[in-house]
Amino acid sequence: MCGIAAIWGKESQSNESLLKMLKPISHRGEIEFFNESESLDHCVLGMNRLAIVDQENAKQPFVSKDGRYHIVFNGEIYNFIEIRKELRDMGHHFTTNSDTEVLLRAYIEWQEKSLEKLNGMFAFFIYDKIENTFFAARDPFGIKPLYWAKDKQSQYYFASEIKSLSHFEHLEEIKIFPPGHFMKSKKLQSYYFFPEEQIQTLSEEESIQELREFIDEAVKKRVQTELPIAVYLSGGIDSTAILATARKFHPDVTAIIIGNEHSTDKKIATKYCEENNIKYIVKTPPTEEELLELIPLVTQITESFEPNLVRQSTLTYHIAEAAKDFKVVLCGEGADEIFAGYPEFMDLNEDEIQKKSMSFLKDLHRTQLQRVDRCSMYFTTEVRIPFLDVSIVDFILKKPGNLKIRMEEGKTITKYLLRKAMADRLPEYIYNREKVVLSEGAGYKGNKKIGGLFYDLISEKLSDQEFEKYKLKYQDWKLETKEEVFYFKIYCELGYTKAKFNQKRVIANSINTKNS
Repeated sequence: MCGIAAIWGKESQSNESLLKMLKPISHRGEIEFFNESESLDHCVLGMNRLAIVDQENAKQPFVSKDGRYHIVFNGEIYNFIEIRKELRDMGHHFTTNSDTEVLLRAYIEWQEKSLEKLNGMFAFFIYDKIENTFFAARDPFGIKPLYWAKDKQSQYYFASEIKSLSHFEHLEEIKIFPPGHFMKSKKLQSYYFFPEEQIQTLSEEESIQELREFIDEAVKKRVQTELPIAVYLSGGIDSTAILATARKFHPDVTAIIIGNEHSTDKKIATKYCEENNIKYIVKTPPTEEELLELIPLVTQITESFEPNLVRQSTLTYHIAEAAKDFKVVLCGEGADEIFAGYPEFMDLNEDEIQKKSMSFLKDLHRTQLQRVDRCSMYFTTEVRIPFLDVSIVDFILKKPGNLKIRMEEGKTITKYLLRKAMADRLPEYIYNREKVVLSEGAGYKGNKKIGGLFYDLISEKLSDQEFEKYKLKYQDWKLETKEEVFYFKIYCELGYTKAKFNQKRVIANSINTKNS
């Protein structure tokens, strides 16, 4: 898990420029692995490394044996051992035990087709010294971030966060690298597509059993480390399912819990841990007024001004801080999107549930995943997300809506299939627990536009005149509320307005962000 940066162009590149890109994201790697970089005639590339896989030998940029290909890679390839075996059988020889080397050799062997073999979360950049070309790619759901820009001299810039690019005056616009895409010959192309057709060839009981097996396998892949593991735990079905499953495959798992004296999450999560003899850490966040003081820092960290993301990130910040002694953390993000757990799924027909799921999933990379990645990496911890294993997503998206939402005895049951699948390993008070928004579960106000967390406090800080002034001045950004303008002012001061893609916001403003 790392922060990566690269500049490619016809002219000789500057190490100084690369350093300027890596300094703002120094938190994405350990101090001793800051600015691992390389300067070539037409490309500079480097990274800040958080060493997890083959910690001693996985230095980056990694270079192919013949010196032709150079890679910087952020993420984890969970099936790299299987891919390495396949490549060995084809005659490849390996000098490390790292997934980085496997990723590079897979690209050398199969080019863009190698992406179809990868199971993991990733953003990477490969430079071909002979052809003076580059190849960049991002994982199917955008768990790992990547941004890019191009200047007037047609030089290309890539980085893990907006802040690495925003301070370059000659870059007029920063673009998001879309999930499930690669860039080759300077053109973006898609390589991952959501399954469109719903196919139910299994009985309900068979579907339940197969889902259990998919979850087991997804979690097992993500705990293949000798390092201790932490799990963000709210006491809801998503995060508790991940915790219970992780304990099947790893001997050292600790739950991370947050909440104040009013927190239902803390009460239920600690109860579960104590009943099952699970180690846990409890963090009590400060008051709402003190959380508000975090907003300038949180806006800088998250690179967003969207109210749901910013306000909930003030709590995710504290979750991540509580887990800062762990390099590897698991969480339950993604479950509401694929299993139809949000209120927005209620009263939809079969086709509408499918379309809404895909809509949420396509936007996930700049909402919940951005919140989790930025807050966790600020404390140099890697968060892995089992529910977004491609096998699980593809399996569930092919299931009919009545396996996701169902009416029983006059009550609407969301995430039906997941609840049934976890009934064999979780207590009833967990697997039947209703969804709770992160801030509410932690003992604070919720996510409503009017009356939610920070609403009253911010209303007092921003005058009507200033609100109207910003709405008029920044019409393209479609600012709607005082709260949004309050965050946007900070966003502007940080120079993030070059990320013009944030003008288009659809899903995030209606998501009920939660601690999975």
